[in-house]
Amino acid sequence: MVSQSQTDSLIERMARIIWLGDYSEKRYMTMLFAAYFDASGKKEGYPVLTVAGAVAPLKKWIRFEKQWTETLRGAGVSEFHATDFAASEGEYKEWRDDKARRSAFLEQLIHIIKHNANKLFSVSVELDAWRKIDSEYLLTEAFYSPYALAGFAVVGQTLKWAHRKRVRIPEFIFEEGDEGWDGLLKLCSSWAKVTPIRLPKTKAIPCQIGDMLAWKSRITASNSLRHLERMDQSITSASVIAPFISSDLASLRKLLVRPGTANIFAADALRQSCQRNNIPRRTTNGTHTLS
Repeated sequence: MVSQSQTDSLIERMARIIWLGDYSEKRYMTMLFAAYFDASGKKEGYPVLTVAGAVAPLKKWIRFEKQWTETLRGAGVSEFHATDFAASEGEYKEWRDDKARRSAFLEQLIHIIKHNANKLFSVSVELDAWRKIDSEYLLTEAFYSPYALAGFAVVGQTLKWAHRKRVRIPEFIFEEGDEGWDGLLKLCSSWAKVTPIRLPKTKAIPCQIGDMLAWKSRITASNSLRHLERMDQSITSASVIAPFISSDLASLRKLLVRPGTANIFAADALRQSCQRNNIPRRTTNGTHTLS
């Protein structure tokens, strides 16, 4: 005889642990929501760090896991990793010259996201801007790291969505392994009054949506910021730059197959965040003053 634990999906087994008694009643499956996130841009030298993901009820996540894993298995890969896919490396090494295969695979994954995620969220932090504003304000002392700020911001976006939709506050799940987790926990606990958890990639399959969306959002944000920098330096005019930015945003919208919220913390946004939250200014003698 096959036991219940043997037939449950990974998400169902995790749900039984996270929600305990609530999960035991089937009617709760459409009322229990979870939001899964992942980060992109963690390697040295990237200009932008992005955290992104999606929210959906448990019932949809269970269906998503089945469809997603079947699609990956049918393509001969174990997981979707955006940077490997884009560079035709790792499990995608033999796909380099097969544009039709790459396109069909991506379209399948986007179709699965479209029919299972309720909303997508993305927040990017420009790393040079973080360093600049951190030299003016106690940014690191307040928000800990770009990862912590971006993660906290997507949690905030999701909470606003849940309040607007009048649904139960979701569980927040991040893929483990990213630096800055302690800061994210502190921000969520003190400001949002929620406690996210993190899981390994093998147990957090929906985080692969976050991996895909974070990668695409990071590339779009990096390109747009680069174009704007060229315009600021008077290298070229706004009329020339605008079509490039529009093209980047259009490319991102193709992936935002569900309603999405995408924010970028460039210098002005970071400075405004410090001012709005009364973050003290730095001074050269080691003291600080209120902004």
